[in-house]
Amino acid sequence: MIHFKSIVGLAAGVILTAACQSDKYHIKGEARHLPDGSVLYLTDDLNTGRRLLDSVVVSNGRFSGSGLTDSTFICKLFPKGQLQQGVIFFLEPGNIYVELSAVPSRSRVSGTVINNRWQALNDSVAKYDLRIRNIVRLTNDSLNPRQLSADINRLYKGITTHIKETAIRNKDNALGHFISTHYQGD
Repeated sequence: MIHFKSIVGLAAGVILTAACQSDKYHIKGEARHLPDGSVLYLTDDLNTGRRLLDSVVVSNGRFSGSGLTDSTFICKLFPKGQLQQGVIFFLEPGNIYVELSAVPSRSRVSGTVINNRWQALNDSVAKYDLRIRNIVRLTNDSLNPRQLSADINRLYKGITTHIKETAIRNKDNALGHFISTHYQGD
């Protein structure tokens, strides 16, 4: 009889834990370059930032906020009046950490599975971009444009393959959906 009670108790615990799953998100982060009192806005309108979802205030270079969401979608957190200085990430239930930099390409996001994968993709794209820029910058040999073109094409194919593979690996989540609907690579 004790064995049966233990199993029932364990099953009840699992059911209660599953029923208490939260749709709550927590965003914490740092924006050390912004003065105290700076307002950061959250939007799902990546182009104009006109549709604001929430805001947080920077204090001692840090900020935090939370809310509810029943889905996962791409959004942007940006300083008031500086949409281009923001960071793009996926708003979803869980703990999200944002490092907002004065240099947009140096901002980072982590914490949830989707955001960790998004940051990994962005890091890979940045490495390919740097390699392409270095090839172009360091090339003084105008006599061999075919080799220059071949090197750049090889890197471009690598980045395209990486993006497509990320979309395939994430076909069942918001990251894969975003890439599939917004990436036009060959």
